[in-house]
Amino acid sequence: MPGSIQSSRIRSASYTDAVENVRQSFTVTGGTGIYAGASGSGTVSRAVGPSSGSTFRGFETWTGTLSVPGLDFDITSPVLTGATNKTVTAKRGAKSARVTFKVTAQDDKDGALSATCLPRSGSRFRIGRTVVNCTATDTSANTTNASFRVTVRRTR
Repeated sequence: MPGSIQSSRIRSASYTDAVENVRQSFTVTGGTGIYAGASGSGTVSRAVGPSSGSTFRGFETWTGTLSVPGLDFDITSPVLTGATNKTVTAKRGAKSARVTFKVTAQDDKDGALSATCLPRSGSRFRIGRTVVNCTATDTSANTTNASFRVTVRRTR
């Protein structure tokens, strides 16, 4: 059965060139349903700026603690391993090379997870440098990202 959490926030804001930077303290005072007995505190940092016209876009970062009797919150992101720079040599006269790599993800609660990388392992990479971006997300929606560079050189 879901529930809700009540919290109070104290807001301070600064405005610069139509960009809002807000830092708010919060205190969790209780909850209902599965969140009954919740308590905690922390801060919310928010940066919002105009993207086009009157549409505002931004991000929020929540930090702090929340304790609910009987519930175990997973706030730890998975760890990516294997996202290290790699250099390969293309065959003579080739304009690209097939590159393989192995990036894995491990989470303290979910165990082994799949890591998604773009471009994928086994793709053809052009001569030069290409950045590979990898991500992994656990079942609690904690996400981690890593990137590394693949360099393809011509045969000398």
